[in-house]
Amino acid sequence: MSKATPTPKTHAEDDTAFDDWLAAADTATLERVEAAIDLDAGCAAIFAAAVVPETVTEDDTDNGHWGHLDTALREAADSIAPWLALRSLFVLPHQLDKAITTTRTMTVVGRALLPDSMRIPWGLASDFLTDCNAHLARLKHGLLRRDLSRQEAIALHDRALADITNFRAAFQQALCTTTHPKAHQVGERLVSTAEMLVVLLRWTRDSITYIFEDSECPTTVSVL
Repeated sequence: MSKATPTPKTHAEDDTAFDDWLAAADTATLERVEAAIDLDAGCAAIFAAAVVPETVTEDDTDNGHWGHLDTALREAADSIAPWLALRSLFVLPHQLDKAITTTRTMTVVGRALLPDSMRIPWGLASDFLTDCNAHLARLKHGLLRRDLSRQEAIALHDRALADITNFRAAFQQALCTTTHPKAHQVGERLVSTAEMLVVLLRWTRDSITYIFEDSECPTTVSVL
């Protein structure tokens, strides 16, 4: 019996195999880079370098001179222009990305820069930030996969909004118990950023409502 002649590979099959190899190589490289880099430590070092030389007096605060820390936090988290650009109904992924990265940045800033006397109240308040980040991540991934109903998406959004609202209230109350100038300097920036997140999440809810258009599945594919 004669052996069957092997079917030669087509160019398309060769291209697919090459693409698969590239994807595997990219994934392996990314995993090694992520394992070797501590992003939290890097962010903390940047913010710590900005605040360590700074001293705050009543004259400074009265005159509105917040120094390096204010500049660093504004540029990193809450410059007004990038926030206002997210008001459109058509930028839902960017709204969610901004909210997710901001909650993460707030967590790093609070852990790195608040004085030791604020560790316990910060830990209690930051639990709300952690929950908010998790709910936003689930919302984003669920919408991208299109496996969330309208009701589920709105529920996740409302939990995230409740989390950031609770964080703001809890941390604001904690700030009332301390006279440490650094705690107030960092804390007021965190509270103001939380207030901007509340506004952003209200815009995000409008965007979620828009893409469902009163149905159970996202119908505006271009938005996602």
